[in-house]
Amino acid sequence: MLTRSTLRNTLRFAPLFALLGAWAACGDPEATPDVTGGGSMTSTGTGGDSSTTSSGSGGAGGAGGAGGASPCDSATATCPCKLQGECAEGTLCVDGLCITPCDFSYQCGGDKVCANGECVTKCDGAFPCEDGYKCTKGICIPDPANPQCGAGAPCTGGEICVGGLCTTACSKNADCPEGEVCDWSSGSCIQNPSAQPVCTMTSECQSATPQVCGQDGFCHFVCDPASADMGVGQCKAIDNRFVKCDNGICKTQEEVSPECTTQNPCKDVGKDCISNKCI
Repeated sequence: MLTRSTLRNTLRFAPLFALLGAWAACGDPEATPDVTGGGSMTSTGTGGDSSTTSSGSGGAGGAGGAGGASPCDSATATCPCKLQGECAEGTLCVDGLCITPCDFSYQCGGDKVCANGECVTKCDGAFPCEDGYKCTKGICIPDPANPQCGAGAPCTGGEICVGGLCTTACSKNADCPEGEVCDWSSGSCIQNPSAQPVCTMTSECQSATPQVCGQDGFCHFVCDPASADMGVGQCKAIDNRFVKCDNGICKTQEEVSPECTTQNPCKDVGKDCISNKCI
């Protein structure tokens, strides 16, 4: 199975072996392991599969934590992890990064899907991946065979080459373009892999069709379970993918009966949980 780690392990972590070894030596032996087991194939976008800088592409590396000058601050950057105990409250260790995991694709925005707990760019024949990526299982992952940059093809516009991808150097999230965060361990910007809640109260859900702000921080279409068809017709009139009115909220089949989630990953070797299906 492809994993983000296998795509970038040697490159990304080469400057950090000593640092991670020190963490492992002093870590909590009873800490909970990464919920994904390192078994995902996901990538975190434009710089997601980060690594040390390729030669001839703009310097010796990113601006962030590889130098080990100070510990990663989860309030300002996306921090690396090996165990759940290393992540701040409200985040989980997913494929080597402390993030707010997604369980459903609606938590990721229009051009992304939830894959193994991470929000990643989706793709198909009509919407191909950008250069440097390939479409696998409906998501874009880095393509080492066709890198954006390298020794003979440096990045332009002040970007650095990280794992064959052109990206912005960073030491904190504020250094990155909109929609990206700073992967502190590589010092490079990546597409934000976290679920990003959009509301805290229903008044923030602006839509011509009534919505309510759910406990998960996302806006949901409302329905009347007391109606003749228990609200299903109301939901399908909004979007045919809705199959049930559950406690006054329209839900898709994936939400009602997910084959897998972040907390319940696919059991079969080689399978990835993409949009709640083991693929």
